[in-house]
Amino acid sequence: MKVKLDSRRAFIRKKSRNHFPRDIRLLAIARLISEIGDEMALIALIFALKDSGPGAVSLLLATFAASRILVAPLAGSIVDRFPTRRLIVTISVAQFLSATALVFVADPFLYLFVFLLSVGGSTIGPAWQSFIAHVVPPDDLSKTYAFIQSYRSLAIVAGAGFGGLIVDRFGSDVAILVNASTFLVVAVIGGTLVRQRVPSGRVDGIKGLGRGFLAFTRSAVLRWTLVMLTAFNMSAGVGEVLSAFLITDELGGNASDYGIVLGSLGASMFLAGAFLSRIRLHFKESTLLTVSAMLSACGMAAYALSPNVQFAVACFALNGIGLTGLHVFGTPIFVRHSSEQERGRLFAASSSVTTAGVLIATGIAGVIGEAFPPRPVIFGSAVCCLLVAVVGGVQIRRKDGVLSVAMS
Repeated sequence: MKVKLDSRRAFIRKKSRNHFPRDIRLLAIARLISEIGDEMALIALIFALKDSGPGAVSLLLATFAASRILVAPLAGSIVDRFPTRRLIVTISVAQFLSATALVFVADPFLYLFVFLLSVGGSTIGPAWQSFIAHVVPPDDLSKTYAFIQSYRSLAIVAGAGFGGLIVDRFGSDVAILVNASTFLVVAVIGGTLVRQRVPSGRVDGIKGLGRGFLAFTRSAVLRWTLVMLTAFNMSAGVGEVLSAFLITDELGGNASDYGIVLGSLGASMFLAGAFLSRIRLHFKESTLLTVSAMLSACGMAAYALSPNVQFAVACFALNGIGLTGLHVFGTPIFVRHSSEQERGRLFAASSSVTTAGVLIATGIAGVIGEAFPPRPVIFGSAVCCLLVAVVGGVQIRRKDGVLSVAMS
């Protein structure tokens, strides 16, 4: 009896250790390290350019966004042409060189290397996403993306904290060099992957460059999922512009309160991702996507109506739970309704559209925010998201052919 019990305990421990494949655990660590570095670099660059005025900072953020929008077809084609290991190592080394150069160059060359650095990120993101879809069984995709999302959320919180500390103590150049070193770590991790995605190497010329965008025109499920993700990213852009004014001008908070509110978003996303990676849910992914979207929209609407900072923290945390579900359940839908040969281009196209949406939303929010107080603007964006969640959710559930999703 004791032998059987010990054997069962050993099996449980082994199963626990192998909850996610080795490559997926390495990928999560790579994304954690890389995104901590990215957050640090963004803070460092903003403070390095602060003395040049708001225009310089706006140009910096626009450069990051423009790279994702402009190079999506090419980035996706590269992902669908080259094996994962070679691609990750090559791009990470190129990003290391571009990040290091930021310390030694001045305007306008600084923006050039920021653009090159961001181009690398625009390529490596779809590469990782396509790799996950290639090596993970379909039934495990949701829990795997939840696992990865929990690490990414933790990176946002940790990166912002470490970035501010390093910039204050050692200056922007040190923070940028620390970020550069993270790309070497990612290169090493990418080179040690056991499995890899090996595409066919064909992208069908100029026509092949646009296959990622064309996939959304052919599938109503893909199209409505993209609409939903874009709408919520745009709403997040509105909140990013106006939250500081809501918290300080209308709720009587200060900069620390603003940091706590934003921190609650990252913390709730981390906890939601960790939770969803460990449970079994027997529902359609389309249903879970719709519920997540409605939860996020309700959280944003309540946040806009917050009577005090404490209530705003709770509402932003609720929003974070919904946003986590959007990505966790939306990405597997992308995978199931796309072909392996075009998946890199699909993810790159999705990133391009959602980033363009954020860029447009931040500009609109800045203009509207000059004429109206932040509450009605944020509330209005939340109501729009709720309508998109209901309409889009109905369309996706009606046209999605998958009966259930099992998360184990």
